[in-house]
Amino acid sequence: MKKQLLVAACTAILVACGTAKNNSAKVESMPSQADIDRVKDKFPGYTLSDLKDGKKLYEANCALCHGLKKPGSETEEEWKKIVPPMVKKANGKNGNALDASGEEKILRYVITMGSVSK
Repeated sequence: MKKQLLVAACTAILVACGTAKNNSAKVESMPSQADIDRVKDKFPGYTLSDLKDGKKLYEANCALCHGLKKPGSETEEEWKKIVPPMVKKANGKNGNALDASGEEKILRYVITMGSVSK
């Protein structure tokens, strides 16, 4: 009887863990110079460092409230509508951690990496 209860409890914990929000999720693709080269006309002066910063900001801030969307899940125009209000929400939870530069880095990151899967 004790063994059955222990198995049931462990199963319940594992199921709960599997369905919980994963706020530590990471985006799959690692940005590269090829990504920068692909958008150089769209974002002149954009660097690999900027792209990596955008990835870090996206992962750290957007995962505060929900799972991370793949950048290719939305179009550029959709991201332009989604990111600004989401930055405001993240700032409400994170003490205004994102300024205009951070918002732009996130937006450029999702647009750049979203164009990979198109």
